[in-house]
Amino acid sequence: MVMSRLRFVTREIGSVKVFDLLGDPSHDSLQEVAWKIQRNIRRHRLQRVILNVQKIKSLDEIGIRKLVAAFLRPQKSGIYGCSGVLMHQLEDTYLPNNMKICPTEKEVAEDFGPFLFHKDDLGKVLGTEEDHLRLPGHHGPAVEMERRRAKRMHVAIPLEMTLLPKGKDSIVTQAIATNISESGIFIEYLDLDALKVVEELDPLEGMKVEVQIHPSGNFPEEYHLEGIIRRREARKRGLGIGVQFTTPT
Repeated sequence: MVMSRLRFVTREIGSVKVFDLLGDPSHDSLQEVAWKIQRNIRRHRLQRVILNVQKIKSLDEIGIRKLVAAFLRPQKSGIYGCSGVLMHQLEDTYLPNNMKICPTEKEVAEDFGPFLFHKDDLGKVLGTEEDHLRLPGHHGPAVEMERRRAKRMHVAIPLEMTLLPKGKDSIVTQAIATNISESGIFIEYLDLDALKVVEELDPLEGMKVEVQIHPSGNFPEEYHLEGIIRRREARKRGLGIGVQFTTPT
């Protein structure tokens, strides 16, 4: 098996910079990558960053220390996508106060919250001006959430979205909603596997989806919603999807 050299690519969700680690780590490549990440953080004065280790299975103690040292400068740093051996290794490693382990979208949403929002206007399908927000398809007591008069409500909600391409098997993905209204929701992906699968779907616009929102620290209610994808939006190597809610049949 040919080993690929360790590298990283970057993308952004809101004001959070994401560093995706790819390839096979070695002592030399880890040192090089750590230096490059550190220079990137200093050059752009980054304050909120996520290190995505989803594609990395294991690191030794020295390798972990090198990477952690690169993330000392930001106010808030997260390590996303760790599992198995790597998760245990990180749990046994001292991490600075500014760095948190975020294995899934749930921890990322709760830890980074409003920093995941985009400042500019994200779309035309999301919402109308109302005093209250009532989501369709809620399986439970009716919930009415107070809103300040705005077209959309910025949130950071981990969710599960099932895509239903015609003539193909359904695709279950994990994502984060950064924008929600009475009419729809805007969803962004951290998971590299989900991002790749969704990017390859064509056509994506018009596809039916099911959205399941589980209770979390930012959103205590549970919702089961149906919708249609109205647009995809590529933002600095990331991927966002605008979904319009439909009334369940």
